[in-house]
Amino acid sequence: MLLCLAVATAFIANAQQFEVVSLQRVNTGAKTEAYHPRFMPDGNLLVSEENYDGLGIVNVKTGTYTNLTNMRSAGYYPVVSEDGKTIVVREKNEDLTVDLYSINVPNRSVTTLATNLDHINQVNLSNGKLTYATMSQTVTRQVSNSISSRLERKVLVTEEDLKIVVYRNGKRTVLDPLAGQFDGVESQYSWTSLSPNGQKILFGCADYAFVCNLDGSGLVNLGALRAPAWRGNTHVVGMLDTDDGYFFTNSDIVIVKADGTGYQQLTTPSSEIKMYPSVSADGNQIAFHTLEGKIYIMTIKEK
Repeated sequence: MLLCLAVATAFIANAQQFEVVSLQRVNTGAKTEAYHPRFMPDGNLLVSEENYDGLGIVNVKTGTYTNLTNMRSAGYYPVVSEDGKTIVVREKNEDLTVDLYSINVPNRSVTTLATNLDHINQVNLSNGKLTYATMSQTVTRQVSNSISSRLERKVLVTEEDLKIVVYRNGKRTVLDPLAGQFDGVESQYSWTSLSPNGQKILFGCADYAFVCNLDGSGLVNLGALRAPAWRGNTHVVGMLDTDDGYFFTNSDIVIVKADGTGYQQLTTPSSEIKMYPSVSADGNQIAFHTLEGKIYIMTIKEK
C-alpha cells in the first residue's frame, strides 16, 4: 500500500492549485523562540515552548508577546472561542492525568474546569459550550458567552489509547478504519480532527494522513504528511518531513485536497526545517515554526 502511495504522490505532486503570495517571518518580540503557532480569530498567534509548555499570544502587527500561562502542556491542542476571549487549555500532571482550565484573554484570569482526567485529547468549544470525554462519556459545560453563527458541533472526535473514538448522540464508537492494512500490526492513530462542517474525520497513521466518514467508511489516503490540519472542508495542510532516525533532516509544508488529489508542496526546500502548520479561519494563511523556534506566516491564493 505504501509503495503504491509513493508512486501516486509523485504523480500528482505537479498539480499546482495554490500560489504562494508571500512568506514572512513573524516578529515574536520578547519570545525569542516560539513554537506550535495557532491562529486566533483576530489573526494573531498562540505560541508555546517546543515541548508545548506555556502559552502566549504574539501580536502579528506589533511584534509583541503577551504571556497567558506557564502551565505544562498548555500549548497542546488549546481551543479558542469564536470571539477570541476564552481559551481552554490543559495542564499535564506528574501522574499523566490532565486538568482543564479556561483563560479569560482580556484580563488573563484562570478558571479551573476539571481535574485529574484521563484520555483527554480533542475537546470541542462551540457557542460557549465546552465538551470533552472522560470515563467513556461526554461532559458539557458553559465556559463563555461567545455566540456565533458557526455550526455548533454535535459530534466529538478524539483519541483514546491511540484509537479514534466518536461520541455522537450519547453513543461512543471506536473506529479502526485501517484495520488489516498493516500485515497484522495494530494501527495507531494520531492528529485526529473533525472537519469544520462536522462530516469528515482527518487523522494520521504511520506518517501518512487519511480522511474518512464519521462511521469509518469512505477511507481516503492523502499521502505522506504529518501533523495534518483542515483548511476548510476541502483541503488538508501538513508537513512532509524526513529524519535520520535521530534528528529531523528536512521538512516542508504541503497541501492536498481532501479527496486525495492535488498534492502540492508549498514551501521551497531549504536548510530550515518547517513544521506543524496551522491554518487561519479564512484559509488564506498558514503559520508554522522552524526547528530553531522561528515563526513564519505564508499567504496563499487558490488558482
